[in-house]
Amino acid sequence: MRSLRYLLAPVLALVLVLTPALAHEGEALKRRLVVGDAKAPLVQVLDLEKGEVVARFTVPSPASLEPLPDGQHALAVHEAAGMVSFLFSGLRLLDHGDHADLKEETPYVLATLRTGPKPTHTAVKEPWLAVFHDGDGSVALFDLRRLGLDLGFRQIATGGPEHGAVALLGEALLVGGLESGRVEIYTLGGPRALALPEPCPGLHGEAVLGRFAAFGCQGAVLLVEARGNGFLARKLPTPEGERVSQLAAHNALPYMVGNLGAKGLVLVFPQEGRLEALPLPASVLRMGFDREGEALYALAADGALYRVDAKERRLTGTLPLLAPYRQEDPRPALALGHGVAYVADPAGGRVLEVDLKAWALKRTFPVGGAPGALALLELSGVEH
Repeated sequence: MRSLRYLLAPVLALVLVLTPALAHEGEALKRRLVVGDAKAPLVQVLDLEKGEVVARFTVPSPASLEPLPDGQHALAVHEAAGMVSFLFSGLRLLDHGDHADLKEETPYVLATLRTGPKPTHTAVKEPWLAVFHDGDGSVALFDLRRLGLDLGFRQIATGGPEHGAVALLGEALLVGGLESGRVEIYTLGGPRALALPEPCPGLHGEAVLGRFAAFGCQGAVLLVEARGNGFLARKLPTPEGERVSQLAAHNALPYMVGNLGAKGLVLVFPQEGRLEALPLPASVLRMGFDREGEALYALAADGALYRVDAKERRLTGTLPLLAPYRQEDPRPALALGHGVAYVADPAGGRVLEVDLKAWALKRTFPVGGAPGALALLELSGVEH
């Protein structure tokens, strides 16, 4: 295991002061689920209380989806069209100081913007949203504090065309490439500060936990640690050289999680600098933590949803949901909320709702087409 130390000139920190709404008697939790079709330029919005589609939008091309931190908007990324759309879910909070009113409105497309060729991976860390473009290697950086007021963005040139991954770590932008197998670090103003010489072949997937960022590699996980004005990079070899191509994290836990080739999951402990394999019966298609960080859920190629106790790090549940995945089909999608999970079944044209407490399928929504992307938006507030 090697470690390298690099220095980055300090950058000015932008401070966002957030005043959370106070808990108030009579608060209600509302959910909207944004569903993107994997084959058609269509996005739908499900009202999960009514159990029906309340909006349909024709978009520039099929979209991947990202829920935004305000719980009211989602980002749709149209890779083929070179555009992104900001979608308003129809849920809105009106702050009244001692409480916030929850309003239900008609969803709409706030804006559709041409950001660059082949937008793909995104990263969100309030107040920033970064969108990487495979077509030219550039990154579009949005300030989410301006959402609804000004949707201008900063274009950061990084290199050339490449399938990339992007992470926001402190006041730095980390950009990795699949073909180059390298990670470069930029200031949020745009200039490149340094390139890490530590290679990461087949780089794909990223996550951030505290002062650490991780990138998946063939045979390893690359850890990048922010230390003062510098960075420390090191590689953690995976068992039997398996590739990691997805990563996720939860701030309440001391580890990140990644897929481990066809063998299940791998836990990444950045503070300790070690990996821990967690075998599953099938390779993992999608994964994530619940909102509280109490459990990890993995949707696998055998069509089952697996539940892992996050503290004990052991498998505690298996729930068959879908037919086994075929490589030629669009991938299913997974979205997790408070006590609930949603699974998009592109082969069946439906979205499944799972009650995580009862550990059972609760509802099925026949949305049609080939649903392959989900963004779950949840808001709590007072209804009048």
